[in-house]
Amino acid sequence: MFLKMRGSPATGEHQSSIMRSRRHILALGAIMAALACAIFWARHTDLYALMELKTLDWRFRSFSDPARADRSIVLAMLDQQSLDHFEEEGMPWPWPRSMYAAVLDFLSAAGARAVVFDILFTSASPYGAGEDAEFAGAVKRAVARGVKVLFASEFSPRPQRGARPVPARFEVQNQGLRAFAAAKSSARPPIPELLAFASAIGDAVADPDLDGVHRRIPLAAELNGRVYPSLPVAIAQAVLPASSPAALPLDDGRLLVRFHGSALSTRPPGGRRTYPSYPLGNLVLARQSQLDKSKPALDPSEFKDKIVLIGYTAAGLMDNRPSPIAPVFPGTEILAAAADNILHGDPLRRAPDGWAFAAIAFAALAGALAAFLASGSTATSAAFLLAALLPGALSILLFKRGIWLDFVGPQISLVLGFTIASVYSYMVEGRQRRFLQGALSVYLSKQVVREIVEHPEKLVLGGDRRELSVFFSDIQGFTTISEMLDPKALTKLMNRYLGEMTDVILELDGTLDKYIGDAIMAFWNAPLDQKDHAVRACRAALANQQRLVAMRRDLEKEGLPQVYTRIGLNSGPASVGNMGSLKRFSYTAISDAVNLSSRLEGLNKYYGTYVMLSGSTRALAAQAIEARELDLIKVKGKHKAVAVYELLGLHGETPRELLELAGVFGRGLECYRARDFDAAERFLSEALRLRPDDGPSRVLLGRITEFRKSPPPQDWDGSYEMHEK
Repeated sequence: MFLKMRGSPATGEHQSSIMRSRRHILALGAIMAALACAIFWARHTDLYALMELKTLDWRFRSFSDPARADRSIVLAMLDQQSLDHFEEEGMPWPWPRSMYAAVLDFLSAAGARAVVFDILFTSASPYGAGEDAEFAGAVKRAVARGVKVLFASEFSPRPQRGARPVPARFEVQNQGLRAFAAAKSSARPPIPELLAFASAIGDAVADPDLDGVHRRIPLAAELNGRVYPSLPVAIAQAVLPASSPAALPLDDGRLLVRFHGSALSTRPPGGRRTYPSYPLGNLVLARQSQLDKSKPALDPSEFKDKIVLIGYTAAGLMDNRPSPIAPVFPGTEILAAAADNILHGDPLRRAPDGWAFAAIAFAALAGALAAFLASGSTATSAAFLLAALLPGALSILLFKRGIWLDFVGPQISLVLGFTIASVYSYMVEGRQRRFLQGALSVYLSKQVVREIVEHPEKLVLGGDRRELSVFFSDIQGFTTISEMLDPKALTKLMNRYLGEMTDVILELDGTLDKYIGDAIMAFWNAPLDQKDHAVRACRAALANQQRLVAMRRDLEKEGLPQVYTRIGLNSGPASVGNMGSLKRFSYTAISDAVNLSSRLEGLNKYYGTYVMLSGSTRALAAQAIEARELDLIKVKGKHKAVAVYELLGLHGETPRELLELAGVFGRGLECYRARDFDAAERFLSEALRLRPDDGPSRVLLGRITEFRKSPPPQDWDGSYEMHEK
């Protein structure tokens, strides 16, 4: 928020007189010139680069034109649907190479111009040499028909297992690429059987930018004095030998990929796909139909004269990459866009430095003029917005013409120019806001911080009484994990775990209360009112468990212990606020409701569950979640029984098997409370048949065995008293 400096009613006239003074005009010009130089220098810092890259991604998503894409480029992607279909047919992953041979036969018969395998065939087929021979035969037949068949290779700056020499015939045709070739130490080309007939190979390895997003691709790789093309260059030279990628504009020695569309393989709302995309399994089935002399469901004419790229989209095949279009994006589609750029000579071009400096200097001057020339808050705001729109509109206009002009630098320059001209109020109010944001952002979400920044009086010592939904979590078997790791590794693992879990809580606008060793306490509905606080707590618990699934996969690859967490949720009244001494206090909540959520977290171990919630939380979130009642318990030290539930999922998203299990278990629980232990045993046994490791069913069956030996008293209300916390 930018405010003009306080002044007298004649401030506007005074500012006008200042502007009429040549001395002040020159001084302001010198300050703005210095500011422009400083920001231009900052373009070379990582922070600036990261911000600019994010705005570039926004431009890709918002202003790219799918109509510019080459419609002769087609994608055939091995997706999850294809994997599932053939697994049901008895063909699990990895696929035999005869299936790729079938795809290639179908495409060559259809008259494809080129077929590009963005799949590494660097080792022999696990199904035997016959599979490799059949695939090689399909390559030979396709090439004989005039189809260009290209394969991905893996070039590395380090020695790698399975490395082999690359035949000289695959060198680049354009030796002008030598100046842009990245030095490599080893390569893993396709197996010799495929190399013998391949039209070309290309390096499919591309490093991401500093933020992990793939926007650039190398043109070539140098190995043992020879220069080999990247896969997009190989495609262009195979299809259009006269193309000259060496003449293309480069950025940091690499080609800036110009993505033509807001989505490549997924059709955006109201739009079309950038490149036609087909499930690879459909091509296999189409070839089978041809061999059976039946009409294939897929029209071969759709592939005539097309450049077909074959790759992976199934998540488990690990070929998805972050891109400007989406955080999870098939790497093959990045190569498709790069090949499109090379074929048509229209990659993204970085604007000359002189253009960038001119835009930054203009924005600085426009910001200062907006502050000094306009009088009154409305006029100042209008002038500032107009000045801000000009450099932004220019960068968007140039982007549509394939030129990347800085967006961040001019905007920063504009803001700083305006701020320098309004320095007093900015310094006073801005310093206070930055302090509050820094103090609160540790345990509050950005939305909550913004609200409190507007009302800093909420940081006084004290609290109030309100209903909260409280979240408690604890790592299962943490003692064992801590004994397995040295202190450094344990600290690294805990920081990683706590960071992931905390991110989820803050994303749902929760308040992080504290860490207690490996435990996390958080709550909702304070300091701001949240009518759906119970739903948010449930969503956080489910999202944390989902986040842990992905984290465990990474931990397994790294040889680290698996992390499982138990969560307890409860809703009820609590005292919440800043509590402590005048010199040191923290924002926290205390009450029986808080204690019960901690107890429920611990009870997960007894029932073999991972997310347990109280009846109060379940009642508040009933319309949004699916949960099964587990028991009626009296926690240690309490005489009133409370109903406890297992959180199964969100309404409409919970698997049918879990809902079926909950129904059977619920009928067993009803019979158990009605003392019909025979019927209860039948239902609970059925629940165990549905899920053999169902902890709650085992617990109740164990109690039934005890009750048959020693029946409960006549006034038994169906509850069970816990003797441990």
